[in-house]
Amino acid sequence: MRFESPLKGQFRMARVATTVGGIDIPAGSTVMVLPGAANRDECPFEHPGDFSLTRTNGRQHLAFGHGIHTCAGAPLARAEGRVSVERLLDRIRDIRISEAEHGPPGARRYRYIPTYFMRGLERLHIEFSA
Repeated sequence: MRFESPLKGQFRMARVATTVGGIDIPAGSTVMVLPGAANRDECPFEHPGDFSLTRTNGRQHLAFGHGIHTCAGAPLARAEGRVSVERLLDRIRDIRISEAEHGPPGARRYRYIPTYFMRGLERLHIEFSA
């Protein structure tokens, strides 16, 4: 979720005047928040461009928001993802991304749904052994 956040951006209104990154934001201003960019910040995430399943702070991502802005569907999305992957791994072996469709490792090509707010692949071709 940290590496490929499903939500690219959302708008919020500044309720009080504040300063972010040296930029003054007056109360009432509309700002666009980019959680995907925050999930690639080097301060909390050492080597943020690296995908690592053993990252010690990997659960501190903002893919589902935070605080009062936490996604109400986050627990369901996590459960659906876990169950889907578990069922998939129970039934098939040797799962791999199709090199014919997406290119070789290190040079993969993907097409994403063209939108400013959500991140998702148009299609993902995989190959596997039953």
